[in-house]
Amino acid sequence: MKQEITRFAPSPTGHLHLGGARTALFSWLFARSKNGKFLLRFEDTDRERSKKEFEESILSSLSWLGIEPDEKPIFQSNNKELHQKLAISLMEQGKAYSCNCSSEQLKKMREDQIKNKLQPRYDGSNRNKNLPHKEGNVIRFKMPLSGKTLFEDKILGDISVQNKELDDFIILRGDGNPTYNFCAAIDDMNMNITTVIRGDDHITNTLKQINIFKSLEVEIPNFAHLPMVLSADGKRLSKRDGAVNIIDFKEIGYLKDAMVNYLIKLGWTYKDQEIFSIDELIKYFNISDVNSSAAKFSQKLLDFYNNHYINTSDLNFLYKILEKDIDIPSDFFEMPKSKEIINVMREGVNNLNELKEGLAIFYNDPILSNELIQDINKDIFVRFANELEKINCANKENIENFIKEFLTSNNLKFPELGKPLRIILTGKINAPSISDLIYLLGGNLCQKRLENFLNIH
Repeated sequence: MKQEITRFAPSPTGHLHLGGARTALFSWLFARSKNGKFLLRFEDTDRERSKKEFEESILSSLSWLGIEPDEKPIFQSNNKELHQKLAISLMEQGKAYSCNCSSEQLKKMREDQIKNKLQPRYDGSNRNKNLPHKEGNVIRFKMPLSGKTLFEDKILGDISVQNKELDDFIILRGDGNPTYNFCAAIDDMNMNITTVIRGDDHITNTLKQINIFKSLEVEIPNFAHLPMVLSADGKRLSKRDGAVNIIDFKEIGYLKDAMVNYLIKLGWTYKDQEIFSIDELIKYFNISDVNSSAAKFSQKLLDFYNNHYINTSDLNFLYKILEKDIDIPSDFFEMPKSKEIINVMREGVNNLNELKEGLAIFYNDPILSNELIQDINKDIFVRFANELEKINCANKENIENFIKEFLTSNNLKFPELGKPLRIILTGKINAPSISDLIYLLGGNLCQKRLENFLNIH
């Protein structure tokens, strides 16, 4: 049986987009599920927009997600001579032709077709002229004039189009540069790609590429087109919807496992299972199970996955990520209780930047605005500070007993103490439990912050 080989072929003209990451993940999983190979090809023929920094960003994002190609990346631009040679060869075989139509002629052709309510397309006026190829002329591919181009899509089912609806598209520009559809087909042929998994915006390209494969008399790969990832309101996903690039999600503080689990849910499910290990994804993934309708981005679902992994990840693992990737002062990690603090504060946060904000209350002095403290009874906290000084704050049970006794002896209900004490110690209304807070801050720091509050006039 022939080995399955898939590829991911991004253009290095920007960072790795959420939709592109999903395509890469599905291609990688398909290859792994078939004991096949996953390859990476940079389609870098747009020399003006292609940048090294984007190549590196895409590679870094894929690596972070755990999507590693089985061979070194291929660069489409390195195959330019082969693309040119095969374009000339197809022309010599009568499967393509030289065209000298000017931009003005093409513009008028298009205007006349629109005026006559016809689909704009090249009219084939140079198709049978056998013009010699020279600099400035383009080479157009001869599409079949009758019949259908059809294929069985592994996700969308049978797709076909009447060949008369497809025009003779350019495969080599007048400056000698080959076009995308021709390059992609040739490179897929050279890489022995067996299955192409990509977005459904490529369906028209697929129809063209199938005819190129036929003209070259080579085996046509299988195709699977993924429906687009849309915004929550059903529109094209863009920066307006928040983070859309993988690098952005990483910087915000989303974990790799959460991101992978979220990406797989954008169009694929397995029974009622919500959380998957990589091994489980490889075991269960089937391209035919991918939904044929568009997926919608859900911030709520992404946060659900990230919250799950933040709260269930090994504490040492989380500690290392915070230390390496999140901008937190090194002094925090030198605190004796830093891991205990992380363990308490990770509950309920959706990303590591939210966790960072929570951790800041332990290394930044609280900002006590007049609005927050104006209704706080200072007398209570004079007594509280005096009593707190007498107990061992290294023992949480001692703290809990002290709070109960203080409430009883001062005839207070817990909210009368808890809310203002959180404000005094953290500058925030929401914070950990009072006993956790005092224990994690330590007696000395608590006393310092209480004194600071009591000195405010």
